[in-house]
Amino acid sequence: MLGIGMTVITNKPIRILSLGAGVQSTTIFYMMLHGEIERPDHILFSDTGWEPAAVYEHVNELKTIAAKEKIPFHVVSKGNIKEDFVLTNKTFMPLYLKTDKKRPGMVRRQCTDRYKLKPLLKKTRELVGLKPRQRSKEILATTIIGISWDESQRMRDPAFNWIVNEYPLIDKKMTRGDCIAWCEKNGYKRPPRSACIGCPFKKDPEWLELRKNPKEWQDAVDFDRALRSELKPRQLKYEAFLHHSATPLGEVILKEKDDQPSLFNQECLGMCGV
Repeated sequence: MLGIGMTVITNKPIRILSLGAGVQSTTIFYMMLHGEIERPDHILFSDTGWEPAAVYEHVNELKTIAAKEKIPFHVVSKGNIKEDFVLTNKTFMPLYLKTDKKRPGMVRRQCTDRYKLKPLLKKTRELVGLKPRQRSKEILATTIIGISWDESQRMRDPAFNWIVNEYPLIDKKMTRGDCIAWCEKNGYKRPPRSACIGCPFKKDPEWLELRKNPKEWQDAVDFDRALRSELKPRQLKYEAFLHHSATPLGEVILKEKDDQPSLFNQECLGMCGV
């Protein structure tokens, strides 16, 4: 006998490409078009509302291609991460803290779960026909995730047993560099780095890349400055910063090559930059 809220569906699991719009997931999409990876039934992109313009342009390009290929493309969102921060004055971003210790502290990360994973899961439930909190004994969805061979530590088990995760780049032992090479070989331009404008997980080369767009760079600098004035989260004892050095972003001497060791596993978990 099935438990309360339990359902059994015997159809083939739907294939869902979780598109971060970065190098890896974009490469998977292109490889699907070339027949090197099985195509998806749906594509999902979770919009944080604070992506660089280049990412939105890229997403629109991919939406156009998906439409021509008759692959449903869904944009989901929890809201605008920057605006929510301003309105609530509560921190859910992994900010760096200038503590009384030698090394900066860090705020616990909640943004990936709130602005990426939960909206994606909500839409996945809708696509497979499950209501909130409803369960299934059968596998209803396969989520295709763009984690590459060199980032295999980012692999995670799915949140529910009615979902399975598929990592085609892991299966093919393709690194991020291999993805870039594949795109170039097949005539595609290099996809942009997908991450919020003010993402604290950026390394110096990524901040330098952002600085090429004066408007977006100023947006990040202004937000960083506001963290220690009008936007200072009430629950924080120490001053907060976007840069890992716990220095005002506009004053940091950025390096072309950032060899800063990862003290806090400095990367988004699976859905932001892939």
